[in-house]
Amino acid sequence: MSLRVGLLLLPGASALTYAAAVEPMQAANRLLGETCFSIEHLGLGAAFGSGLPIPQTPLDRCDPPLDWLLLVGGHAPPRELPDDFVEQLNHHADGVSMMGGLASGGLLLAEAGLLDGYRAALHGLPTSQLRERFPAIRQTEDVFCVDRNRLTCRGATAAQDLMIWTIGRELGRDVAEALAQWFVRERVGEPELGGGAELDQATRAEQPALAEAVDLMFANIEEPLSGDDIAGHVNLSRRQLERLFRKYLDTVPSRYYLKIRLDRARELVRNSALSLTDIALSCGFSSGAHFSTTYRNAFGLTPSEDREV
Repeated sequence: MSLRVGLLLLPGASALTYAAAVEPMQAANRLLGETCFSIEHLGLGAAFGSGLPIPQTPLDRCDPPLDWLLLVGGHAPPRELPDDFVEQLNHHADGVSMMGGLASGGLLLAEAGLLDGYRAALHGLPTSQLRERFPAIRQTEDVFCVDRNRLTCRGATAAQDLMIWTIGRELGRDVAEALAQWFVRERVGEPELGGGAELDQATRAEQPALAEAVDLMFANIEEPLSGDDIAGHVNLSRRQLERLFRKYLDTVPSRYYLKIRLDRARELVRNSALSLTDIALSCGFSSGAHFSTTYRNAFGLTPSEDREV
């Protein structure tokens, strides 16, 4: 699968929002070893808010048609737009499977009526003005929002969270988890995969919610649970669960869970006759390429190389 994603850079767009949207797609391509997202840069000229020039490539120059169209704005409503811009947006809306407004880019989707009846996280004007101007939109205070085929966020790093979530919806939850770990490592300089400490019996007795969370991970390797699912099962918030993992296991839940799945995969690679594809699926990896890359990052060699050792 390869999706053509158009990023329409609006005058005054935030370079940080742009980077936060692009990097998860490029990281997914690298992790999976294939071009899942082909990125097309569109622009109306002018410049980013930081002063960097923006290319001038109009929407009607896209051929073949785009799958996704994302409008990248800044911290204030975009200005100096063509008179027929809203008309252009409506013309392209029917031809794309996903449309999004990042930062103040969402305001243009709202102006075009393309968010009417949707939930959306709008940015660029005071909340009172947004509610008055766009009563047909179910506005949320969340930093990002996904409602059917509409994506919106408040800008900056919220765009990264939005894109990771959306990529996970398209390519599988395990890919989203891998991307989240990828960017956590880059942000705080963590190693590729930390094993964390073992959960001993004393800690199990002292922290039953943590013990139950770990047991849930071991019991759900083939179809991994999300962090929110696990936290809900043990009656904790996701943040509370993360604090417990950091305090007692010196890692975060997603990394601990990934290590459990990889350890199980390595056991099967070395001690079973199952195909590598079957092993990948049985350990919760929806893509063989992602399984191979993650395995190599953890153990220093691919599953096929490990099987030959």
